[in-house]
Amino acid sequence: MPVSVIIPAFNAARFIDASLMSLVAEREAIDLDIIVIDDGSTDDTRRIVERRASEFYEIRLLQNPRKGIAAARNTGLDNLPDGARYVAFLDADDVSFPGRIARQRDRLEGENETDVLYGRMEMFTAFDEAALAPQKGSRTKIIRGPYLQSAMYRPHVFDIVGRFDETFKQGCDTDFVLRVIEKDISLVLDDGIAAYYRRHDANVTLDTAQMQREFMRASRKWAARNKLRNGGDLPEVFSELFLRRDEIEKDF
Repeated sequence: MPVSVIIPAFNAARFIDASLMSLVAEREAIDLDIIVIDDGSTDDTRRIVERRASEFYEIRLLQNPRKGIAAARNTGLDNLPDGARYVAFLDADDVSFPGRIARQRDRLEGENETDVLYGRMEMFTAFDEAALAPQKGSRTKIIRGPYLQSAMYRPHVFDIVGRFDETFKQGCDTDFVLRVIEKDISLVLDDGIAAYYRRHDANVTLDTAQMQREFMRASRKWAARNKLRNGGDLPEVFSELFLRRDEIEKDF
């Protein structure tokens, strides 16, 4: 039974080949299903994915013309293969950490009570295309947050929680994991690095004002729902995933 990896992509021609090949590197060790959802790219993104899909049957390309990253992720969820055992995510400009998919799969296989894993990510600025890793000497920083690139889910979680909120431009991952926490789903923080997080001139997170607005909107929605539900203290996982976000950009 495969692990499906959902990759939204918009004008990602500079980066997506490295993303795909970092996943394909695990094809001998694990049954992979790589779903790329093109969000109406006008560069060579589709051509690159189609070429790789002709080489590796694990890669599929779907279309989602300019509906946004949340809708692209939902399209991926709507096209999971029958029998998909786990669902992971990767952004088209990021790179899966070596062995990450098998490592997270194995942990979930051994922990039947765990439904969701969130690992760490390593930010970088300079990349070695041959090694599929940050260049030696590149500035790096290991971070934790509600980033889907670091997560692996059992598919039934999406039946419980629903889909990503398509009204968010870049906060749908925050909103979604808050809904996971709200449902008391077993979410475990894994200390292993799950992805290399590329910092570049087109990162959507460079729009810090929008990022802060989206985070606050997701937080207000969660707080309102939680107050109506039962109030109480914030769960420990909340502080680990969210309350250290102001440290992410320091010294980087």
